Amino acid sequence: MVSAAALAHSVPGAELRLTRTDGGRLLVAQHSRADLSPCIFRHLVAEGPCPIAEEVETWLAAIETHGNLDHVVAGVYRSRHRRGERWFVAELEPGRLKKVFDDLECDPVLADATVITMKADLGLGVVVVKLDVEMSASVASIDELALTAYASYVAEVASSKRADHMSEKMPKRKK
Repeated sequence: MVSAAALAHSVPGAELRLTRTDGGRLLVAQHSRADLSPCIFRHLVAEGPCPIAEEVETWLAAIETHGNLDHVVAGVYRSRHRRGERWFVAELEPGRLKKVFDDLECDPVLADATVITMKADLGLGVVVVKLDVEMSASVASIDELALTAYASYVAEVASSKRADHMSEKMPKRKK
C-alpha cells in the first residue's frame, strides 16, 4: 500500500484502482473523474500522529496500477509514455541506494546512458527511484537493467537485515 501511494504521488499520470472489502472501487488519479487524488491517498497511508493508515487496511482489499504505469515484474514498473523510464520504491536511505547503484553489475553502455533519480518521501518512509535510459535500447534490455537494480536493492536490504539479526544474537562482550 505504501509503495502504491508513493508511486501514484510521484509518477506523472499514474492511477490506482482500489478495491474495497465490500467490493466497491475507488480511482486514485489526478483528473476530475478520480475519487481521490494521489496526494490525499498518500496522506491516508502516511505515517504520522493520525492512525488513518491502520484504518485504510481494514477496508482496502486490493490495489491495481493503471494510467501511466505498467507492472513489469516484482516491484518494477514501466512508464507507458516514456519508453526508457522504470520506477520502483525502496526502503533504504538514498546514500545506501547510491552505493547499490554504483556497484551494479550490468551492461556498462546502458548504465552510462541511464539517469537515476531518487526522491525521498519522508512521510511514507520510502525513496521513489526512477531509472531513465536516454538511449535507444530494447524494452527487454531496459527491463533487465531495472530488474537488476531492484534485485540489488532487495539483496542489500536482506543482507542488512541478516546482519542486524546476527548482531542481536551475538553475546555482548564484557569489558
